[in-house]
Amino acid sequence: MTKRGSPDVGYLLAGAQNLTAISNKIEYGQENPVQDVTGFGMTEAVFEQTVLKKYEIGGHEAWYDDAEFTATSKLVALSGSNVFMMAVEGNTQGQRAVCAGEVVHSAFKVVQTVAEFHKAALELSVSGAMESAVIIAALESRAGDLTTEATYVDLGAAGGGTTGGNLYMSCTALALTGSTDLIISTEDSTDHASWAAHTAFTALADVGAEKKVATDLTMNRYWCIKTVYTGLAGTPSATFTVAVKVNDPH
Repeated sequence: MTKRGSPDVGYLLAGAQNLTAISNKIEYGQENPVQDVTGFGMTEAVFEQTVLKKYEIGGHEAWYDDAEFTATSKLVALSGSNVFMMAVEGNTQGQRAVCAGEVVHSAFKVVQTVAEFHKAALELSVSGAMESAVIIAALESRAGDLTTEATYVDLGAAGGGTTGGNLYMSCTALALTGSTDLIISTEDSTDHASWAAHTAFTALADVGAEKKVATDLTMNRYWCIKTVYTGLAGTPSATFTVAVKVNDPH
């Protein structure tokens, strides 16, 4: 297994807030524990790994300055429940992102001040599961209506007609230029030639983030995204990322 470190983090998103450039610490862990499954009458202990892996995040720290981050800073602005997305292997299509749909900003404190620069500690807590997803659209700016069918992501055997999964989206910048809203959706395919609509996120009139649960939907092997601007006007653009998690078939 390849070891990953700070330089590998492609993005760190809480809701529509991009904390990547200002963050200097986040504690993240993964655990896949074994359980005692010894049955009655067995003479030796039997242990197996559980299907579900456990992910945890801990204390988060960041530096920010007066000019950009004041009372409405990216950290202070986080409140309530937010989608969490962290690209642990780089901001690259097909790589892994750790995601959660219910990350709560529970505390914020300025711990150090140097001139106009301030160090802040942000406590995040997870309500619900954190899981390892695959990035099907890297965090980057895209203009106008488009589809990425030509640059699809192959989930391999994990997406071979499995039932159920979760999809995550975070849009950190949106310029509608007269359009009404933006609809970001996903498509999947069994052969990367014939594509079908899969899941659409809620239309965006401003930046935002969302988790979609696809409990009963088939999750096929090949994936792409599609963007449609309602009432397309001018040259609208958006900066966003999308990731998909396919349920384990076992």
